[in-house]
Amino acid sequence: MQLDQNPFFRKTIAPWYDSNFVCWALIALLSVVFAFAITGFVVGINTPQFIDHAWFPGFLAVLCFFVVIKIYFRLKRRAKNN
Repeated sequence: MQLDQNPFFRKTIAPWYDSNFVCWALIALLSVVFAFAITGFVVGINTPQFIDHAWFPGFLAVLCFFVVIKIYFRLKRRAKNN
């Protein structure tokens, strides 16, 4: 009897950049960037010379928040499946 070369019960191996440790480290790093962006946005709004450029740190904060939420849901889904 020949063994099946591709059994369906084999666990998939996640790459190193998608491991739990790297995801949590990325969340921590992006949280620092988010705090920096919020600080820049507040300073940009409160300084009359920089009010035209306050959109950039605001956009950076929104992007960081979005990526942190996506990574968190990925980790939550992975923990649910294991």
